[in-house]
Amino acid sequence: MKRFIAIDSKIFSEGFNTYCISIYVTISMFKNAHGECFPSRKTIAKYGGFSVSTYNKYIKTIIANGYIKKQERWRENGSQTSNLFTVSDIKVNTVFLNSDITKKGLTANELVVFVFLCSKKNSKNKCFISQKDIAKACGMSVRTVSHIVNKLRQKKIIKTCTQCKSNNGNYILSYTICLCLEKSEEKYKVEKSIIENDFECKDVRDNILCGIIKIIR
Repeated sequence: MKRFIAIDSKIFSEGFNTYCISIYVTISMFKNAHGECFPSRKTIAKYGGFSVSTYNKYIKTIIANGYIKKQERWRENGSQTSNLFTVSDIKVNTVFLNSDITKKGLTANELVVFVFLCSKKNSKNKCFISQKDIAKACGMSVRTVSHIVNKLRQKKIIKTCTQCKSNNGNYILSYTICLCLEKSEEKYKVEKSIIENDFECKDVRDNILCGIIKIIR
């Protein structure tokens, strides 16, 4: 049984910085079949590799651009509990991430670069792109990208191989995504292999039915 996270690759064309993208990706990790979830700020910060203060600073940008909606939730005694988030529907350009990525303890920069590479990979789990282009899409410097690529390689999440120079003189690396959706020995495509099983999901703390989780296998 596999579980995958759906991400809108359009997020990389908005000119957002690393933390805006990381917040969106992290909240998307928790959404159910209706796009709803209610992780606490501490949980989002933990899985996203940033601080709670960073979350407080940049969550407004993601909400203002329509990627996520936030609704306050209150207990019967009047105290506030975690917010209800609704992730916007993805019209096109969906990126599927293996949910195992949540167990890797990635920093915000590492998570964002990994997701971007996944958005560019082909059917063989490879992509060919310059670090300059990665930096532009992910809102970070080329030097930071180089450092992050080395970190992802050390964690055996990606493999790299140097290719020839591009037209603008930049070296193009070949990236192979090791933690991915498709396996070479499994002859199927994502579009033909999505089987959704419905499970009720409740907020255990408040016994609130929050929706249906769909598992992809």
